[in-house]
Amino acid sequence: MEPLDKSLEADMPDEHEMMDFSDYPKRIKLTKKKEIWIRPMRRDDRDRLHVFFKDLPARDRRFFKHDVTQREVITNWCKNLNYDQVLPILAVIRQDEHEHVVADATLHTERHGWATHVAKIRAVIAPKYRKKGLGKILLRELYDRAILRGIQKIQAEVRQDNKDAIALLRRLGFKKEAVFRKHAMDRQGRLHDMIIMFNDLSDLWGKMDDLNIDHDFHMVP
Repeated sequence: MEPLDKSLEADMPDEHEMMDFSDYPKRIKLTKKKEIWIRPMRRDDRDRLHVFFKDLPARDRRFFKHDVTQREVITNWCKNLNYDQVLPILAVIRQDEHEHVVADATLHTERHGWATHVAKIRAVIAPKYRKKGLGKILLRELYDRAILRGIQKIQAEVRQDNKDAIALLRRLGFKKEAVFRKHAMDRQGRLHDMIIMFNDLSDLWGKMDDLNIDHDFHMVP
């Protein structure tokens, strides 16, 4: 485990002062030959994130809410970082003194109102790093942060035609609670139903523990 690089603190939003990020970045060995570092996203990650999302298979990207191939989308995320509302955790590899993003996992919370006990979790992993346990590692990070924030329920929103994600969520104990008819429009202008699923945070980790590495989390839209 490495200490947080103090020279990079200017690239983190002011909200990080209210949170303890002293244990980041974390160095983790996935295999004998592959190691990654996990840390919160910074404002200077724009170009790295853009490359990561552009390189994802088109089949994965078609279920995303935003067109992540557009640089302005990533620019907006980085420019408006607010860990109090959205906490993005990145997995990066280091090559020739440069970092490359291989996974992105985010915890979305409401800090005011009647849904402060509910969070959304999203995660996506580069194909080369799937089925190696990275999804579980990232979700453990988000799980721990959710516990600290008093989260009790996890919500997932998934298009009805995203069968793989729905199947995975069901294996993790998520249950359908609502359907929004024709709520999502794809990039071809077609309308799709949106399924709202929930799971108790206390049940989620137990279900994840039951999944073997071949069912590793690799995409939650």
